[in-house]
Amino acid sequence: MNNSDQVRFWVQRDDPRTVRWQRDQRSPALPEGEIEVAVEKFAFTANNITYARLGDSGRYWDFFPQADGWGSVPVWGYGHVIASRHEAIAVGERVYGYLPMSSHLRLAPEKVTARRFLDGAAHRRALPSTYNEYTRVTEPETDRENPHLVLRPLFSLSFFLADWLQQQRAFGAEQILISSASSKTALGLGFMLTGADRPASEVIGLTAPANRHFVESTGLYDTVLCYSDLDTIRRRPSVYVDISGNQGSRAAVHRHLGEALRHSCRVGFTHWDAASPNLREQEPDLPGPPPTLFFAPDHILARRRAWGAERLAETVRDHSARFYRHAERWLEIQSSHGPEAVEQVYREVLEGRARVDQANVLYW
Repeated sequence: MNNSDQVRFWVQRDDPRTVRWQRDQRSPALPEGEIEVAVEKFAFTANNITYARLGDSGRYWDFFPQADGWGSVPVWGYGHVIASRHEAIAVGERVYGYLPMSSHLRLAPEKVTARRFLDGAAHRRALPSTYNEYTRVTEPETDRENPHLVLRPLFSLSFFLADWLQQQRAFGAEQILISSASSKTALGLGFMLTGADRPASEVIGLTAPANRHFVESTGLYDTVLCYSDLDTIRRRPSVYVDISGNQGSRAAVHRHLGEALRHSCRVGFTHWDAASPNLREQEPDLPGPPPTLFFAPDHILARRRAWGAERLAETVRDHSARFYRHAERWLEIQSSHGPEAVEQVYREVLEGRARVDQANVLYW
């Protein structure tokens, strides 16, 4: 790719199966106070499909807006500064944060510290600050960077979801059911909930038959069941954490547990094609409590106010490091290069064809 070119991967907002590429020349003009970042690499997982499915209701399309019904799926990745008109940010610096599926990105840094800054672009000011924060990377790249790139945003969701459940004392539940148990977010949640401070006596992972052996091999759940085994689950006080988004599975859990279900929590869309794209949509015919959305940025901000930014970051880092070490036993990172690989991996993840023991890091 010529240094003056940029490539962008667009997804049709109302049908993520429809995509297109755009290649054009970068504008040489950079406004005062802005920087331009060349995207080096990013992770792509089912979590990114959740961003696409919630693009409108969760405002994920608003981070990197595009007109005419198209959007850029947000990803977490690394880039380096190739141009700067900001006095505190130098050309050559590496950054980590929320990126578009594009080769380049312009940012307007504000609240710059030695470790991080926020993008102060006008269109992002009303969006959750969690996604507007960029880390200034000073450590040299190591062979652990790619596993961390994959797991960092996923385990962050796992950590704050577990922290919230512990704060709620699991709504008095004796068991917690987690759908899409093979997903990285679910595995991180299992890791947190089966530790020393577990909020419930049993954590049950629900998965497809093809993934059951892998899920059991991680040792991150007390019990692993297939969705067809729901009728074997004891009717006792329960919480359901829905990461799959599959409406049929959610209805089956509600019907089986009925009033024993103390809370039903909607989190993700690993089964995007069997889900409603609105996590706040009401389902009045379901027995038990209505499913409610867990929106991580709200809990992150609450914890930051209660603990302070440094204590919060230190706590997340400590738990993350332990989970990363555990994941080395069962997770393989696949690295791929170029636009063709980007689209191939996108479709594999979208269509549920990605291997559960692998994760993808994509390079331009």
